[in-house]
Amino acid sequence: MNQEEIMAVLSHSEEGAKSLREIAQEIGLDTSSHAGWIKAERGLSSILRKLKKWGFVACVRKQNENGHRFWYNLYWKNEITTNEWSSAEEIVAEQS
Repeated sequence: MNQEEIMAVLSHSEEGAKSLREIAQEIGLDTSSHAGWIKAERGLSSILRKLKKWGFVACVRKQNENGHRFWYNLYWKNEITTNEWSSAEEIVAEQS
């Protein structure tokens, strides 16, 4: 599992956003056992946090309204424009 595999299954908009479980299933990770799901969830969470920090992925936190009420995140691709990259490079140059 790597960033390219994850980015390949994510949509470009919030309407098509996917949860961790949906991403894991599309990539083909083993989620049939509890241990398999925990391993997949930890790996995906780690990569998605990094992608979000770098600005490649956006996410929103939602609460399940049907049945058991729990919180989950939905992820989708965040389009980064050339202007945003040049602004980030300017900030780094100013700080150094």
